[in-house]
Amino acid sequence: MKRTRFSSYEDYREHFRKLINLERKAQIELHLKEMKVLSGKERERRGRAILNLRAKLLGRGLGGIYLVRYSRTEGVPKTEISVGDVVLVSIGKPTGKEVQGTVVEKTKYYLVIAFTEKPPSYALGKSIRVDLFSNEVTFKRIEEALKYFKEHPLRDFIIGNKLSKRHII
Repeated sequence: MKRTRFSSYEDYREHFRKLINLERKAQIELHLKEMKVLSGKERERRGRAILNLRAKLLGRGLGGIYLVRYSRTEGVPKTEISVGDVVLVSIGKPTGKEVQGTVVEKTKYYLVIAFTEKPPSYALGKSIRVDLFSNEVTFKRIEEALKYFKEHPLRDFIIGNKLSKRHII
């Protein structure tokens, strides 16, 4: 395998930011494809959707975001959906054009989802479906690691530059 060299940390960071964005886009496409071909029950079984939820508008939060609690009597099933994830809120089979929100709280009994604009009326009723759309937590962790990498003592060596004498122990 050919080793890639970078002229600077900024080149390295930009290279990996592009790769992160490609992976994010691929994940969204995967979820859209799954939503088209799998039933809601199958996505729920796989942990990527929660069906039959009831919405309750909690009001507005910090920065004017709208907070909505989604719950169901038997509680929330085991799911991949977690705090920080982007989800689609729909009734029936989603197309990808439904309202998106970010999960800000999760318990065994409910999810609280934040919306930048007031959610449409369909997202505030009964029989709501919430689908995982983008697992942002993973991408944010990778981006955060890129920031910390700037100060790593072996950074120059890792990006393909020679170590200076101060790096040699």
